[in-house]
Amino acid sequence: MPVSPDFLDYILDLLAPLSNEYGGSVEAPRLFGGRGLTLHGRNFGLITRDDTLYLKADAISQPQFEAAGCIRFAPWADKPHRSLGYYTPPEGAMDDPDELLRWARLAVDAALRAPAKAPKKAKAPAAAKRKNLADMLLE
Repeated sequence: MPVSPDFLDYILDLLAPLSNEYGGSVEAPRLFGGRGLTLHGRNFGLITRDDTLYLKADAISQPQFEAAGCIRFAPWADKPHRSLGYYTPPEGAMDDPDELLRWARLAVDAALRAPAKAPKKAKAPAAAKRKNLADMLLE
């Protein structure tokens, strides 16, 4: 079951102030049956198929998430020790827009601190590969 449209709209409404604070817009592209949350092309959160929000943490913000009793995202039931650096907001934050924004800002800041991924190199078209092979055979 995909993320419910009502829950997605609710989260995007709550996170809308981030667009003004950081510039750009909060987007929610499809991600493995759920939705990612991005700002400036950086992933700062995700919503799972069961309508659970997780926010990105890094070495700086992780202690705050853990101290607040947040639950770490662990997508592999057979590997509970392996998880990603995403946590639920603390209990009650989903009912308090200001509190949720405080935690979302930590997630956006963590995403912005993370090194940008290098763009993927474009593959040479097959015709160019054949031409290079032909050139090598003629030498």
